[in-house]
Amino acid sequence: MAAKTPSSCFTFLKEALTLPTRNPKLFTPVFLVLAVATFLVRSVHVVFIQPLADDMARSIYLIEMRNTGISCAECAKLEEGAIKIMLISIAQVILMLALGFVKKVLAFFAASTTYSGDRHSLAELVRKVICKGNTLKGPAITFAVVTALDLAWTAVLVAMRTTTVMMLGRRWGVLSVQGLAFLLTLLAELCFAVLALVSVAASVVDGERRGVRALRQAWRLMTRMRRKEGLLLVVLAYLLPTVVAPVYRAALVYSRRSMAAGLCVLAGYAFVFAALQLVYLGAATVFYYEAMESKEAVPCDAYAQIPSGEGDV
Repeated sequence: MAAKTPSSCFTFLKEALTLPTRNPKLFTPVFLVLAVATFLVRSVHVVFIQPLADDMARSIYLIEMRNTGISCAECAKLEEGAIKIMLISIAQVILMLALGFVKKVLAFFAASTTYSGDRHSLAELVRKVICKGNTLKGPAITFAVVTALDLAWTAVLVAMRTTTVMMLGRRWGVLSVQGLAFLLTLLAELCFAVLALVSVAASVVDGERRGVRALRQAWRLMTRMRRKEGLLLVVLAYLLPTVVAPVYRAALVYSRRSMAAGLCVLAGYAFVFAALQLVYLGAATVFYYEAMESKEAVPCDAYAQIPSGEGDV
């Protein structure tokens, strides 16, 4: 297999691109699940949140145009709209996390079993995972850990951004330091998100590695064994979604004129984004397999010089 003797840092990417062609009866329904899940999550914003936000913006604009101040009834209406947006946003986050776990688990198990040589259908894959109750335990724990860390990291970013905005107008030196710190933190978040993907893939491939142990294993592979491939995976996981982001913004624009047109554009975005997700989730799986294979292929005397910390795993 080409994956066992990689000739360049792009080998794992080529392997990931060919995975769906090896078992189309599995990857076709998985692709549809990813597309439907993406459409559902994004449609919450298009159908519910954006119209409420637009109504509130129009109300505030009309109040400012009258220049008569805001009445109690108008204030209550604005507060009610803000509460609705907050509640819908919370529901959207919960839906996003739940469907995100389902999408990642299906894609990772599909990539893992296909790479290993199995040719399951979606029904067979689901039965195999459900019948073995412990199979989902590792990925679920790892997903919960990385989600908690990601939410904490996002809170740090929001706090830093707020601090930077509040310091506008103060000394430029202090502001530039805050901006640099925010940029470095944002870059770290991008790397962590890809590290989280590899750690969930590690839990799918090896159920014994879960939570922090899976994160440590992914960190060692990305920073010691396969640095170039790890960097390519970071670029891949964030460059591809950025390319199709304008399509989602177009869906938001069209939905203001016609909700049907906006949802059609959103459906196109969901299909394209689902295809890209299959690529980088499959790439993360193949990256883990190839990194572990190359790790096992290192001679004992040479590998002893690498401070892998395997005793912690």
